[in-house]
Amino acid sequence: MSIARITTVKMASKEAADKQSEGYTKNAPSEFPQASQLIGVRISDDTLMAVTIYPDEKAMKDADAAREKRLDTNKDNRVSVETFVGQVTLNHQN
Repeated sequence: MSIARITTVKMASKEAADKQSEGYTKNAPSEFPQASQLIGVRISDDTLMAVTIYPDEKAMKDADAAREKRLDTNKDNRVSVETFVGQVTLNHQN
């Protein structure tokens, strides 16, 4: 069964969030080859959310090093990080 990791990152400013969002958009597909799906959401001017779906828990754990490296980018301008992990119960796409 698929598993999702949802990470919310609050940055210190809109400009810091812009930079973080641009880097994620450009680099995440190559940084997380284990992922089945990557979704980036701009929640507000300074808050970003990444929803990453993996085929299983092993694939998610295999991506841990890349996740830590991604979170370390622009960390001096980061206010907080919150992460949730859970089983995917619906992944409907049109």
